[in-house]
Amino acid sequence: MNLLKRGLTSFDLKMIGITLMVLDHIHQMFYFVGAPDWFSMLGRLVAPIFLFLSAEGFHYTHSRKHYMMNLLVGFWICNISFTLIARLLPNPKVVLMNSIFGTLFLGLCFMWVLDGFFGKRKYPGKAVLGLLGLIALTILPLLLMSSLHLSGMGLSVLLTLLPSPMLVEGGPVFIITGGLLYLFREKRWAQYLVIIILSVLSFITNGKGDYQWLMVFSLIPIALYHGQQGKKDKWFFYIFYPVHILILYAISSLFFV
Repeated sequence: MNLLKRGLTSFDLKMIGITLMVLDHIHQMFYFVGAPDWFSMLGRLVAPIFLFLSAEGFHYTHSRKHYMMNLLVGFWICNISFTLIARLLPNPKVVLMNSIFGTLFLGLCFMWVLDGFFGKRKYPGKAVLGLLGLIALTILPLLLMSSLHLSGMGLSVLLTLLPSPMLVEGGPVFIITGGLLYLFREKRWAQYLVIIILSVLSFITNGKGDYQWLMVFSLIPIALYHGQQGKKDKWFFYIFYPVHILILYAISSLFFV
């Protein structure tokens, strides 16, 4: 009852997301030695929580440019470090690819585009260019993969540096979801409807065995959010995210393969 009355701050919501994320990654790294499936089930709540928080952050941040740049740098750090550790400690049971930073970065780009068309201070010309940029990033991997003039190493480097909607975690669906959560941030019921529709479509498309439909239960903590920031932890997530994945992967590779 106290929680229902007090509600959750963005810090509380972030800590819930991080906790569930760690459980999901434990399952990813140790599923082959018996990590329970319910770890992965709980992990399905993580993406909507972080997409919701990114929409809030994009609205409240003092510098959208710095916010987006931080995510892009995080994307680079993750891609480079994940590639290096996978080569140093090969693990046939675990594939390290993508990171939530790429999804969140492209989600913010889409929010910026939507703001240009529908925000209070419209900039439709720039928004069109931004939309064309997102489209270019979507088709670029396909063009590069079909190119006969680019070596495997060159292709790998480019895809490491350029986040593409086709390759980031969750793909275009999560990017669009993030944009819609921002577009409807003043209409909480519409945000809920976006997540519900996404969950229903996931269930219809993939079936209940895929678990992704369980993201609908992210509505519970999101509904408890009362719009306050709470404690400040600007750099914690940027550091914790790659570090905990690298540690879990190293343990999995050194002691269980």
